[in-house]
Amino acid sequence: MNIDKIKILSFLILAGTLIFSCEEDDSIARKGKPSITVTNKTVTVTEGETATFNLVVDYATINPISIRIDVLDESGNPIVVVEPSDGDSNSGNGYSPIEIEDIFVPYNTWFDSGYFSYGYQGGSGYIAVFDSGQTNLDINIETIEDILPNDTKTVQLRLTSTNLLEATIDEVVTINIENLIGEDLITRLDWAGDYLDNGVVACDGFDGLDLDLELYFNGGFADFSYNDCPEEIIIFNTYPDGSYEIDASFWTNNGFTSSSVTNVPVKIIFAKSGVFYQEVDLSSLFPLANGGLLDGNGSAITTFFINKTGNIYTVTDSNNSQIVQGRTKNNRITIEEKKKLKK
Repeated sequence: MNIDKIKILSFLILAGTLIFSCEEDDSIARKGKPSITVTNKTVTVTEGETATFNLVVDYATINPISIRIDVLDESGNPIVVVEPSDGDSNSGNGYSPIEIEDIFVPYNTWFDSGYFSYGYQGGSGYIAVFDSGQTNLDINIETIEDILPNDTKTVQLRLTSTNLLEATIDEVVTINIENLIGEDLITRLDWAGDYLDNGVVACDGFDGLDLDLELYFNGGFADFSYNDCPEEIIIFNTYPDGSYEIDASFWTNNGFTSSSVTNVPVKIIFAKSGVFYQEVDLSSLFPLANGGLLDGNGSAITTFFINKTGNIYTVTDSNNSQIVQGRTKNNRITIEEKKKLKK
């Protein structure tokens, strides 16, 4: 056998070995990038549920796959999801997420994901990162439950490849959010605002004004909300039927004054999610300078009466003309008992 034949035979053996090795070794990178397909581009959920979009990758990749998620406005443009929290928008000193109406995206913003290194991207977008080797991916978007009756809401998102371009995708997906019909009665007491002197925030726990809610059932003390703002008490559908009373009270002004308001701008809200929502202005009942129950103002309290039959709730004395002021009964807890609960 001459030298030329030996060279040709050696080349054919080597080529065959390489071809066989490529067929058996999936870890070798392929030319181009795999594309990602969304199998369900429209998802319908009820408020409070999670919308899940199922994605399929053409083939597994060696590197992790990152996907950019933009929330779109009514014109189809990405909305801003972060704002500078320290320095100007080009400083790179820090950005804070902006709350979005109707949904919560449980992925890092583009800034928190480290994509600031690719340049300022307009303050929009989240980055979902998936481990390598996967061909089935899920994008999960949480929807926000509220107590307002409303029509079905629609949110659109654009899913695109990031600058790393491990895989290609450019899709617009839709979430239809249906109204939640609740079975429980929600009562909230809200006095938030920056109306106090010296820059103190009124709704700042025990460092601001202190207002409370208390629940009574058939004349007995049943529940309370003392430590939040807004304060909230829920009469659940599973609670026994009967007569309930809710006291809304002003506990103390903590010595604060205001040059902009005379009365505490407080409102009480009665709501059954997706069914009704009613606000009552209580500000005329709580003059700021008079203080609250702890300050010696025994009139800083009002009572609402609720009759529960199944999931039907009848609220009376729920407007200013019918409120009973300074209502006191023997079955009410004492100031000293309330002090112990508020510790």
